[in-house]
Amino acid sequence: MSRLTEELIQIKQEGAAAVLATVIEAKGNGQVEPGAKWLIRDGRLKLGTIRDAGFLQAVLQEAETRLREEKSKLVELQVPQAEGKIEVFFEVLPSPPKLIVVGAGHIAVPLVRFAKILDFQVTVLDDRILYVNRERFPDADEVVVGDMAQTLKGIPITPSTYIVLITRGHKYDEPCLREIIHSPARYIGMIGSRRRIKACFQRFRDEEKIAEEILQRVYAPIGLDIHTETPEEIALSILAEIIKVRRGGKAQSLSGH
Repeated sequence: MSRLTEELIQIKQEGAAAVLATVIEAKGNGQVEPGAKWLIRDGRLKLGTIRDAGFLQAVLQEAETRLREEKSKLVELQVPQAEGKIEVFFEVLPSPPKLIVVGAGHIAVPLVRFAKILDFQVTVLDDRILYVNRERFPDADEVVVGDMAQTLKGIPITPSTYIVLITRGHKYDEPCLREIIHSPARYIGMIGSRRRIKACFQRFRDEEKIAEEILQRVYAPIGLDIHTETPEEIALSILAEIIKVRRGGKAQSLSGH
């Protein structure tokens, strides 16, 4: 078994994210051969060798961009202090998407079930042990009982994380939103009426001095505009909105996004 295969197996087993960069063409440059491969993980070169520090930095930066956007791409790079250009294909090996469901009420039950069908890693948070337990959420990867805002502080959030705030009231939603609004999460959605959300955002502007572009990250009211009524329909609209964000779709969200 090759070293590359071993590393790829380990990445899959750990549920980590990485980028495999392959040289497609090296025009007028003898430093790099076509077919050369580099594995980038956690912001550093995990496999392969790049002697030129400037070129190494360019490769690492492009890998970071590819991971953030979750899109593979063929990129033409210039080697500093050398003639010619190098075409590199950056293949994204994303970590499994993680869904954090904050609030274990009636919408959360079908939401978790649907999300697992789509291969999300799902964590459910609530401060009520009668609601967040294995009997209600047998499919969840993790169920956590405790103060929801405080619990969010200790959960790693990455660009592959999607967060849904569906607690039993804005009294609980707002502290949770405050903890995650500056996080690198790919998606933040919050349930609630337009009136309550408008008031919440105004408090964030006035009291937290949160910029408008940060507030615009939040999908609220949550979900796609499909005239939902039942908990299952609401859960479906939420998950559909998450897929829209993940895949770059254009369906109309209730929030106007």
